[in-house]
Amino acid sequence: MAKTPSIEDRLAEIATLSKAPDAPETRTQLRKHLASKTSLIVAKAAEIVAKIDDHDFSSDLIAAFQRFMKDPAKTDKGCAAKIAIVKALLAAECDDEELYRTGVRHVQHEPTWGGRSDTAAPLRALCGLGLVQVGSPDAMNELAALLADKEADGRIGSARALSHCGPTAAPLLRFKVLTGDEEPAVLTECLTGLMTSMPSASFEFVSAFVDPRHSELYEHAALALAESRLPGVFELLKEKWTSTFDREFKQTLLLPMALTREDAARDFLISVLESGEIKLATAAIAALSIYRDDDKLRKRAEEAISGPKKDELMAALRRAFN
Repeated sequence: MAKTPSIEDRLAEIATLSKAPDAPETRTQLRKHLASKTSLIVAKAAEIVAKIDDHDFSSDLIAAFQRFMKDPAKTDKGCAAKIAIVKALLAAECDDEELYRTGVRHVQHEPTWGGRSDTAAPLRALCGLGLVQVGSPDAMNELAALLADKEADGRIGSARALSHCGPTAAPLLRFKVLTGDEEPAVLTECLTGLMTSMPSASFEFVSAFVDPRHSELYEHAALALAESRLPGVFELLKEKWTSTFDREFKQTLLLPMALTREDAARDFLISVLESGEIKLATAAIAALSIYRDDDKLRKRAEEAISGPKKDELMAALRRAFN
């Protein structure tokens, strides 16, 4: 009697399928693996499916998802299969609203050292995005609940999904920023979402957090502004820079200034080098490194460096531009 392949053997077989994902035999094998009762096997197969354009695996993925929703803490530890399945469904633009609604509400407590933990937060985040993708009328209500999720991954995922909802999401994102969160990454996603989805309308609100009083947020707010490429961002950051004596705040603003890609920003960074103040000059060099392919700017930077710390700063410049 033939020996039943081990999990390791099946994982090795799946790995070889990724080399020719569009081959008919590959698709047959992937369907076989998606029907497995082993969550790790299904997860790895779903990862390959997610990379196949215009695939026809949605029904297989949905069936697998429903299978692992039965006694999920035992059949799919860590939600590994369900997470990979939803990623594949999102990539295929699957419109199964009911599946996403089920997933966004799913809580999966599993034993851990010292108690139990909920492993389904990343799944809830992905399914929140799925509801937005299919245009579900329930999306905003579900994302509002997810923005108050006990797990940081859920709240981060909600903010990320809300950034795709346009102006209707602004009140929720602003409210979360104003009320705060113990996890800074949640607020970072809210600020980024505001500047991504409605940059002009959010400019004044986000700018208010570029302030030394908001020590956990000012860097992220400045970066969100800079990446929006809106007119006036550099001038705003420069004004914030010149109106404080907080050296750490000043250093932090230099990279967002560089990211505006404005000529005035580059001139300002060169002037910081000319000041010779070691910490600010070092931060300016790090910011200028985003222009490492600009030989003219590098030469300007070299010419601007002088003073007792010249050798140290020149060494930092070489490291940054190389």
